[in-house]
Amino acid sequence: MKHFFISYNRADRSWAEWIAWQLEAAGHSVVIQAWDFREGGNFVLDMQRAVEEAQRTIVVLSPDFLASKFTAPEWAAAFAQDPTGVQGRLLPVRVRECQPSGLLGQIVYIDLVGAKTRDAARERLLAGVAAARRKPLAEPELPPLDPGQARTAAAPEPPWPPSLELASRVVGSLFWRAVRIVALVIGVALAVLAFLSRAMPAWVEASPGALYSAALVWGVMVALATEAGLRLWRRRRGGPTAGGRGGA
Repeated sequence: MKHFFISYNRADRSWAEWIAWQLEAAGHSVVIQAWDFREGGNFVLDMQRAVEEAQRTIVVLSPDFLASKFTAPEWAAAFAQDPTGVQGRLLPVRVRECQPSGLLGQIVYIDLVGAKTRDAARERLLAGVAAARRKPLAEPELPPLDPGQARTAAAPEPPWPPSLELASRVVGSLFWRAVRIVALVIGVALAVLAFLSRAMPAWVEASPGALYSAALVWGVMVALATEAGLRLWRRRRGGPTAGGRGGA
């Protein structure tokens, strides 16, 4: 006695042969019209013998199979032998988009539609025809003990409003720009003081206030000119004109 008889419409012959090949490669015995019905034989008798002698009948579900008048008796015979499905004698395998109705629609089918790879389709097929329980080899993960609490803990923090984010970037940019300008003013002013003290000591002793004012003016002018030049250079390069720490 064979393990499987494969019933199919001729439009799905390639699918039927692929299924038969996978089953036999896995150690099952198969009867399929394309391989086992020989010239000179009686097709009706061969079909009846295949259905009766096979332990299970696989039907290759497709729109062509459901529309055919000749495939209906094949699955009906298997259904009559096991109307409650306890023995699993009728096993549909869907290979193309279709929706069986009536008695055939009540049988849970193996679905190969949507399988991304050959290996994925093979795994679905062999798992579907297996008679053993599908208990996993490894212990399943424990779900959250308190689903409501788990959802609350996993909820991401709400983002800042866009206005606050913009304000923080602007404040940061202005702060570091001010720090840079003040540092540049002080540095230039100290340099000018040192230069004038050495170059014009008499004038420095006579007008110390003018010395400090000149040094401050020079510091401010150099700092503003440097800032303007830096912004122009960044604008020409396509970079940001304002940023966070260390930005222009």
